[in-house]
Amino acid sequence: MKRASTFTTLITLGLFVATVATAQDKPEATSTVENGGEITVGVTGYEDVDSSKFQEYREIPKGLSVPFFHLFSTGGKVDFNLYGYDVRQSDQRYDGWLNTSAFDIKFDYNEIPHNMGNDARTILAEVSEGVWAMPDQLQQSLGTTVVATPSAGRNLAFYDALLASTFASAGRVDISSARKRGTVEFDLSKKLPFDLAFSYMREKKSGYRSEGGGGVYSTVSSVVEMPEPLNEITEDLGLRAAYNFDKGNIHGSIHRNLYNNKAETLTVDNPFQWFDTPYVSSVGGGTRARWVMAPDNEATSTNLGFLLKFAKQTRISGDWSMGQWTQDAPFYPYTINTAILTPTGASASSLATLQQASLDGKIDTTTLNATFSSRPAKNLGVRVHFRSYELANKTDRFVITGDVGASPDRSWSVVTPSADSPYGHATANVYDTRTTRFSASASYDMGDLTLEGQYRHASLERTSREAETGDENAFAFTALYHASDKIGFRGTYDKNDRTAEGHTVYGFQSDEAERETERIGLDLELSPTDALSFTLAYFRKDVQYPNRPDRVPVTSGVPTAGGQPFPGTPSGLLDAKYDSFTGEVAFNPNERVAVGAYYTYEKDVTTNQWSTTTGLNLNNFLNYKGTDETDTFGFNGSFQLRPDVCTLVVNLQRQEVDGLLDITAREAGSFYTPGRTGLIPTGQGGAADILDWDDTTLTTFNAQLDYVLATNWTMSAGYLYEKYDFSDAYTAGDLMLPQSVLIFMKSNDGPYEANVVYAKLNYRF
Repeated sequence: MKRASTFTTLITLGLFVATVATAQDKPEATSTVENGGEITVGVTGYEDVDSSKFQEYREIPKGLSVPFFHLFSTGGKVDFNLYGYDVRQSDQRYDGWLNTSAFDIKFDYNEIPHNMGNDARTILAEVSEGVWAMPDQLQQSLGTTVVATPSAGRNLAFYDALLASTFASAGRVDISSARKRGTVEFDLSKKLPFDLAFSYMREKKSGYRSEGGGGVYSTVSSVVEMPEPLNEITEDLGLRAAYNFDKGNIHGSIHRNLYNNKAETLTVDNPFQWFDTPYVSSVGGGTRARWVMAPDNEATSTNLGFLLKFAKQTRISGDWSMGQWTQDAPFYPYTINTAILTPTGASASSLATLQQASLDGKIDTTTLNATFSSRPAKNLGVRVHFRSYELANKTDRFVITGDVGASPDRSWSVVTPSADSPYGHATANVYDTRTTRFSASASYDMGDLTLEGQYRHASLERTSREAETGDENAFAFTALYHASDKIGFRGTYDKNDRTAEGHTVYGFQSDEAERETERIGLDLELSPTDALSFTLAYFRKDVQYPNRPDRVPVTSGVPTAGGQPFPGTPSGLLDAKYDSFTGEVAFNPNERVAVGAYYTYEKDVTTNQWSTTTGLNLNNFLNYKGTDETDTFGFNGSFQLRPDVCTLVVNLQRQEVDGLLDITAREAGSFYTPGRTGLIPTGQGGAADILDWDDTTLTTFNAQLDYVLATNWTMSAGYLYEKYDFSDAYTAGDLMLPQSVLIFMKSNDGPYEANVVYAKLNYRF
């Protein structure tokens, strides 16, 4: 009903405005008023497809539909346009404008579905938004059996037998969401000596965010997967103004952004604990688990800027922006387990035990941009840009004395501040950042050849990160060559080096570590004849993280006394390489035929390495080398079977991704299992490679025949074929309990094959 109401309202608005437009005072004889539009009605048929992937971000309707309509009125005192796409579908969109002599209005309304998984199975039922429960009797029966069984007997076979009947009667739920976004802008500049516009945006997301949940702790530490609720509204109100003059302009804007999360928690019953009790000696825990999601927050941003124009295409511009983010949503209690007590004897599930009621968080941001560009001499162009960004956390801090974070919903933990965590936890530290960037470039035209050079420098400062400072220095060269319409070439080389200064034991995180990046891009366009053209392109990105420290023995987060680095054992992301090659050909022998084909090859390789120590010795040492190879090819053609009357359009595309995760472990590490000998090649430390690492193949074919029946009538008939194959070791199979004790939903978002036929009728009026 809501979709129908939206459609009816928009159509009524369109017809009303069009009527108003035609009812205006008769225009002068020199003007022409035009009213009209077009509408397309279609019918579609196909067999049901179980996988959500088929309609993940779209809706392919069955039966009658309205794929498109357009209403307009132009030439009078009011100009009006309304476009509609996929009317009354979950992916519908409407946009357009209304222009009058006094003001202009632009509007856009868009809906996007996200179908993440069909027929997901769950042993719990949603009793209210974000609250998943199971019958008390079943919860007690499962928990009693688990507690009475020695831990050695709680293996996969035990849980399979225990949960068999529960899994058999599991409910079904589609994991999907809907995004509805509307924007409108009122431009009042026509009656004013300066530009002035108001804007408003409202976006509502509803349904489920994805499979959520996680660890549920008690006698059995299990993972329970549940749909995470999604019910949030984001609004933005904006005002912008500008004053234009012959030599430039000055401009400013202010925006107020509001985020309201109406589903702040996910609560899940613990399948193996039927009453609240503290966790003591591997027994006990909470009957439920609760996860708290994004809190309500607000943001205000302002901007002031200018642009000045001078001779020789010289431009000087600058912008200053300031933002403030605030968040003061009420805290939730430390735990949902009513049996956990604070040191004073009060229940930690009570709001009264909190140290303060809310965060009262505040972050200020300041951005400064300045740009100079000019062509001071013939064929010479220069450009200089400076940018500064600063983020300062102004939140008043307090020392955390205790919580349930170290043992979720199990027991109370006293928190002791330290030099590295003066407020109790490292996550409570002040995280401020400041970045300044400077770039300068110059280009010179030499006939058909243009050469350009660029230099970039950045200075990075961070608070409460391992790498507190760092610099980036980069240079790039580009050559462009165009000889008439027969040949075109573009080549680019870019080198970027980043440094990192600070303190680390294991090595800096990849976003702050020392880094060396090289990029190469080549693009060649050839047109030997007017009917034939070729394009060849190659791109390579090589990222290295050098000088990462070798692993040292660590005890309680600090180097062990007397320990020495183990040679060749740096940790973290070591390198990443990306290569792609593309070839395209287009052939247009005459006005009736246009065909094209393309092929792209991509290869991405990343290497990660991790290790653990025991005492002064190296224990596990794992190396992960992930590779994705992608082949994409396609063909498209347009054939005028009968000029201006009958046209056939075809499109074919196939993309195949072959993934491999090459894992190598240390033979002497605890990860090594003798029982794998013979199954795993020698030298891999008993670690099996993952061969089906997100292997994906997607084939699509579409053919459509358009036939003009009369001046205003066009009929179309088409066929769509899609085949999607997907293989991943983690999501393989449909067992809700692939290993103990991980209870997954196993929704259907896997392979599918679809055959769709459709017909459309378009009328212009």
